[in-house]
Amino acid sequence: MAVLIGALLAVRMPCGAATSKLTTLYSFTGAEGAFPEAGLTLNSGALFGTTYAGGLGWGTVFELSKQSGGPWTINQLYTFTGGADGANPRAGVLFNSSGVIFGTTEQGGAWGYGTVFSLTPVTGGTWTYNTLYSFTGQGGDGAYPEAGLTAGSGGVLYGTTYGGGGAGAGTVFSLTPASGGAWTYQVLYSFNGAPTGCGTAGNPACDGANPSAALTVGSGGVLYGTTYAGGGVGWGTAFSLTPASGNSWTYAVLYSFLGASSGVNGGTPCGTSGQPVCDGGAPAGNLVVNASTGVLYGTTTLGGKPTGCPLGGYERGCGAVFELTPPVAPSTTWTESLLYIFAGPSKDGMLPSDNLALASKTGTLYGTAFAGASALDTCFPASYTGCGMVYELTPPVAPSTTWTKKTMAKFNSDNGGGPNGVILSPTGKVLYGTTYVGGTLGGYKGTIFEVTF
Repeated sequence: MAVLIGALLAVRMPCGAATSKLTTLYSFTGAEGAFPEAGLTLNSGALFGTTYAGGLGWGTVFELSKQSGGPWTINQLYTFTGGADGANPRAGVLFNSSGVIFGTTEQGGAWGYGTVFSLTPVTGGTWTYNTLYSFTGQGGDGAYPEAGLTAGSGGVLYGTTYGGGGAGAGTVFSLTPASGGAWTYQVLYSFNGAPTGCGTAGNPACDGANPSAALTVGSGGVLYGTTYAGGGVGWGTAFSLTPASGNSWTYAVLYSFLGASSGVNGGTPCGTSGQPVCDGGAPAGNLVVNASTGVLYGTTTLGGKPTGCPLGGYERGCGAVFELTPPVAPSTTWTESLLYIFAGPSKDGMLPSDNLALASKTGTLYGTAFAGASALDTCFPASYTGCGMVYELTPPVAPSTTWTKKTMAKFNSDNGGGPNGVILSPTGKVLYGTTYVGGTLGGYKGTIFEVTF
């Protein structure tokens, strides 16, 4: 998922707050890439990312950089051919300490089920492309990696696939560097989904299904992630994988999301007598961890208030931001709470489907909503009124327990639409991101933007 960006847009915050400014750094034209569906990586002052299409038609890897005082300049590092090298990257890229880029393509490869690739810098500004692994989609292997990679100790790469595995519900995998430049591939976990009868005697646990976000490495090498579906009622999960003896891992569902049933199509609305509370549902972004507290933060694409997002049939809500608080012994139960529930157009966003950025010093969260924020601008079909927004969530100050949400920027198609999450600069005063569509040049093929504040 993704959206636009564009010219210049200044958004005023409430009295006493800083003024944010949205600036379009680049509008894609198609030749160097089109329709980015992932966020950015900042390395040595330059921005790196992928586009789902463009180039030769199967997507690209790009760099956006600028000289001091000069304009931002795009450089296409690689264009996918749609064959054995891969096709259609949906995720961002990762750097190692040697400056090598790693990433995934959702499709292509030797078997057509996606790849893991690397790009190694060569003298003269060129890059050498290498396919590290082609998913087979067979025999328990994964298929269609939608998420990017996460680095572990010893140069190990961790990732997820949306499909494949023993039950076709996706996998968690690792790639470990071996001698001679080879890599050792291993499926660490294969999701079961939520089969009929799950969780009852003699049946498997109600598991997650279809992970679409990157993993997060926590203390002790524990991997944290989300699944878009599966779990107790089919609205996704947050999970952990803990390294055990040898090459084994211990899987645990930290939380199963409940969604926010409205009763529009039958049944009883959530939150009413005898019904579950109104919760988030369908998390598509990764988890961020507060290193000092162990608390996890994330977003759900849907859920929140059952009547909060009537557009396009999303009677289960416009999405939410949540936190998961780790258990205190002897308890083993994580506690979930919703920090913010999106209200949708005309003033608020909807479908917060991408990653959050956490300011470690202040605990402030920054993120994007894919659509909404306006009832006037249309970047998508009618069910996606509005072009999306960038927002800030500030933690409460005691005795208050309420997080404060501020709109930092709104997209309007000319300045982008469908933002794909943000990253925070080292100064903590600039956010960078991409939008799936929009822009002032090149036929509405997406943008790269910054928000200063």
